[in-house]
Amino acid sequence: MDDDKRCGAKARSTGHGCKRSPVPGATRCRLHGGASPQVLRKVERQQQERALAEAVATYGLALDVSPTEALLDEVKWTAGHVAWLRARVQELEASALSWGVRSIVDKEGGEFPGVDTTEAAAPHVLLDLYQRERKHLVDVCAKALQAGIEERRVRLAESQGALLADVIRRILGDLNLSPEQTALVGEVVPRHLRAVS
Repeated sequence: MDDDKRCGAKARSTGHGCKRSPVPGATRCRLHGGASPQVLRKVERQQQERALAEAVATYGLALDVSPTEALLDEVKWTAGHVAWLRARVQELEASALSWGVRSIVDKEGGEFPGVDTTEAAAPHVLLDLYQRERKHLVDVCAKALQAGIEERRVRLAESQGALLADVIRRILGDLNLSPEQTALVGEVVPRHLRAVS
């Protein structure tokens, strides 16, 4: 067995390292503190972090996309991540948000050998991911604004509107409308355009 896969705690009687396998996810075997509640909580938290990181970030294949589209997609995805994490955080008990294991120290020798656990104020893994994703959303939105995406959208909408107005004028000009029909154009056309916008 590899040394890095062994418990490694030193026996008081022999001074040699323990040759047992550590508890999965821990560094010590069951006899040397690997099965203690605080170690098991730490292992569980690490597993939760891995599972949540996989749930939040799913990777795919490369796509042909413009930088503007990529930035807008990132804003949308990040907003979705924030909403999902917010819902998970709201499901937690209030005490779980701010209290937990801060450190675990395995004292192998000395006058009082054993495992010391310190509990203190520590954010829940979901709350930590939620706060980081919120910050990322703000950063991405700021970059999108700096890139002038909203201004470009407005200019695009204006140019499309001008093009549509020109097409409508040409169609109406080709129809040879009567004076009564021409008088109705200012009322009828805007009403139908508002209905589809």
